[in-house]
Amino acid sequence: MKRNNHYVPKTYLKQWANNNKIYEYNLLVSHENFPKWNQVSISRTSSLDSLYLYFNEGELTDEMEDFFSTEFEMQYSSFIDKINTYYILDNKDKEYISKLVASQYIRTLKGFSRIQKTVIDIFPDIIEELAISITQEFETTKTLRDNDKVNLKYDKLLPLNIDIQKEDENNPFINVQTVAGKSMWLFGIKHLLTSTYKTLNKISWCIYDSPNNFEWATSDDPVIFLNFYNKNNYHFDGGWGTDNTNIIFPLSPTKLLFATVGQSTPLYQKASQSFAEEIQKYIVESAYSKVYSRTNINKITKIRKRRVDEEEFKKFHNSLKNLHKNYLEEEVPLLNNF
Repeated sequence: MKRNNHYVPKTYLKQWANNNKIYEYNLLVSHENFPKWNQVSISRTSSLDSLYLYFNEGELTDEMEDFFSTEFEMQYSSFIDKINTYYILDNKDKEYISKLVASQYIRTLKGFSRIQKTVIDIFPDIIEELAISITQEFETTKTLRDNDKVNLKYDKLLPLNIDIQKEDENNPFINVQTVAGKSMWLFGIKHLLTSTYKTLNKISWCIYDSPNNFEWATSDDPVIFLNFYNKNNYHFDGGWGTDNTNIIFPLSPTKLLFATVGQSTPLYQKASQSFAEEIQKYIVESAYSKVYSRTNINKITKIRKRRVDEEEFKKFHNSLKNLHKNYLEEEVPLLNNF
């Protein structure tokens, strides 16, 4: 079973690596003497033990890791080869880009919080479906089942403890207990990568070459959805289908995937120096906890200064360490299939 789960794939980070090592700039450190840049193995960065493991029909499974590997990671090298040779992308390639962008936006630690918000937003729809199901059953049978449980497609994906409570047989109501944790994240990933990602198929993508003697960095949250109004007013909470949202995704140190939602653009272009430096700024500013580069670029550490805080450092890493443990203790008991 694959336990060392990479939320930024090795095949992606390899584009920035030399001998499978990459330069890493940590945005939160425990003390001032910690080096600004470290060379680390791509096998041991942007990964977390048991991150994608979950219970399905009573057993722990790594099928989510297998899904990412088959659908995205195994195809990335051949995709980059096409980009490097300025291949005219077909519909299959564009479908791959849509899935790649969507998956890399939501499978990261930052994506964890994004998906939690999304699932919480759609949670009222889940409750409404539950209510409809219960109402239909009651109208058909004129009674409620003894075990007061309802079986829906969500039961095996979300930690829902659903009880039907009633003052009398004519006035049932639903009591739902849940946890906004790892299960919700994995549910959101499945939902978005089987349907919602198709919104990206309509986008006109551009692949920029970097200027001469310039390389883009990347991060542990490499897909950026930028809403830009002016140089002093922008944010990274753009929407997939929102016109004028800029989508930024460095594919390698010298290749950048870019689109402005609702606008058409030529497939291959050469980036100007000013544009490339502006994009570099957004890459660094939107990073979650790490910035990666092929070399130790001093300018990057000036774009965004790291935070030195021993207490916050321990708190952050303990939260990561306990993520799967909390899932087992708090969420699994609520799963009907366990």
